[in-house]
This record gives sequence, structure tokens and C-alpha cells, in this order.
Amino acid sequence: MMRPHRILVAPVLIAIAAVLAACGGGSKKATPTPHPPTATSKPISTSTPVAAPPLPTTTPEAVSTSTPSPVVDPCTLLTSLEGQPLEPGPSFALNVNVKWQLCLGGVAAGNGEKYLFRTDDAEASWRLISQTTLGNPTPQPGVGQLPNGNGVVQILFLDETHGWMGLNSPGPNLWRSQDGGVTWTSISDIPPAVPVTSITFTDPMHGTVVTPEGNWTTSDGGVTWTH
Repeated sequence: MMRPHRILVAPVLIAIAAVLAACGGGSKKATPTPHPPTATSKPISTSTPVAAPPLPTTTPEAVSTSTPSPVVDPCTLLTSLEGQPLEPGPSFALNVNVKWQLCLGGVAAGNGEKYLFRTDDAEASWRLISQTTLGNPTPQPGVGQLPNGNGVVQILFLDETHGWMGLNSPGPNLWRSQDGGVTWTSISDIPPAVPVTSITFTDPMHGTVVTPEGNWTTSDGGVTWTH
């Protein structure tokens, strides 16, 4: 009776084994189904943001607050030997900075004082460079002598060194300076007592002196004059 029972078990076991084989053997781990990667958000920065540099600003130009030096009248710097105010006479400006001014005094007493001042800083300051010796003024260092004749008509400078002066007097009336107006020498080519009414130069070598008796000209810078 036992043999028929064994025959029935064997086919059942075979059938179970076949089912397990069809399902992957039952003993192996199932391979997980791959899933697409999920998007990972970027980490949030916790650092302090750097401030952008400020835009350049245009600084307005500084406005000068300096006050220009006041103009000084040289004729107020001295008085005549009698203590009277000086009066302005002929002047000449070479440029905006350099100028000569003649100041007159003592005319009422008949001594005809003359004082020649020069500025090199646009009239902010002046210095006395020459004067007449009438009335015996006190000599001053560096101050030269002006012609004592009355009636200065014109002062002319070709540059800071070479100057001319025309007078209307009984004596020599054309005078020349070669040191900026400190010292003066008379020109003998024009006769004494002939008034000089005008002096002009077209260039440093060519000049004309006008007088009531005609014109004198030079072509050598004033060394000689011809009528």
C-alpha cells in the first residue's frame, strides 16, 4: 500500500519546482526597477552680498575765493618836497604787468619835480626808479636821475630795458634809457629847445621823432637820428 503514495508525491514536487523556476527560482533577489534621478535644488547661499561700488560723481571745479590785489596809485606814495600831493603825468604800459608812471610835483614853486615809478605786478605795488634833482631831494639807493627839464610829453618803452622820453623844454628834449628807466641820457642829434611831440617805433630798429621843425628818423635803434 505504501508504493502508490510515493508515486503521487514525486509528480507534485516536480510541478512545484517548475513553477518556482518560471518565477525566477524564488531564491534570487529581484532587481529593483531603476527610477529617473530627481532634480536637486541648488543650495541657497548664506553669504552676505557684496555691495556694488558707488558710481563716480563729478566734482565741480573749485571756485577761487582769492581777491585780486587792489590797484595802487603810485602818485599817492610820495609827496613833493613841499609836502604837496603829486599829480599823475605821462605813463606807459608794456603789458598787463609792467608799467611806468610819471608823477609830477612842485610845479607851483617852479622846480618841476618828477618821479618815475615802475610796477611789475599789474599795479599792485610800485617802486621809485628815478627822480629829478631839483630841490635837492635826499638821494635814495637804486634811484636814478631824471632830466630836470619841464614838460614831459611822452614816455615809450620798447621792452623792459629800452625806453624813450620826449620833453618840451629849453634844453635837450629827447632822452634815452637802457636800464629800464633808472638812468637817462640826452640825444644830441635833435637841437635843444626843439619840442618833441611824438615818438614812435615800428620795430626795435626803426623809429620816428616828430617835432614842430620836422621829423627825425633812426634805422639803428636810436643810436643816430637824421632830419
